[in-house]
Amino acid sequence: MRKIIFTAGICLIGAIGAKAQTTAAPVQDTMTVYRKKIDELDKEIIHLLGERMQAARAIGTYKMAHKVAVVQSNRFNVVLEQAIAEGKKEGLSADFVKQLYENVHAESVRQQEELKQTH
Repeated sequence: MRKIIFTAGICLIGAIGAKAQTTAAPVQDTMTVYRKKIDELDKEIIHLLGERMQAARAIGTYKMAHKVAVVQSNRFNVVLEQAIAEGKKEGLSADFVKQLYENVHAESVRQQEELKQTH
């Protein structure tokens, strides 16, 4: 009788362990899938920022040729307001979008100023 109880106990422990492993694996697989998605999106974000900076440099070249100041505060305010509105639709806070766009704008200005120094 002890042997049967012992064997049943071992089987029960094995079954519980197997159950724990099957529930842990999908969680890990899910995290892997989402992490891969985040990695892909991060690459896309960097690529899009690179494209945006190309456009900023083209604008910088135009501004130099037409003697226009690099910083256009009114334009930045319009862009920022639009970005905040779009960000809200995506569940992003206004503060986050503002900080992001201030950094993007600062990089755009830096690249346009750099163009002036190389020409």
